[in-house]
Amino acid sequence: MNSCYKVRACCSSAGCAYVDHTDIIQTINHESSFSFSMFMNSLNDQQNVSKCPECGQRMYYYPVTFIAEPTFH
Repeated sequence: MNSCYKVRACCSSAGCAYVDHTDIIQTINHESSFSFSMFMNSLNDQQNVSKCPECGQRMYYYPVTFIAEPTFH
């Protein structure tokens, strides 16, 4: 089995028309993707925070796990 762990970002504004959920980084396990997303969401420095290309609001980060299907031979 080969699983994949990533962090994605989307606009944090509810009324924004930007619907892309962009892959930001691939991590080694669920814990690291969860930690990275928590860290990015807790940044308060407005200069280094990613902004939505549509409305300019903060981006929201969340962990994603893709579990591979087992291959039986």
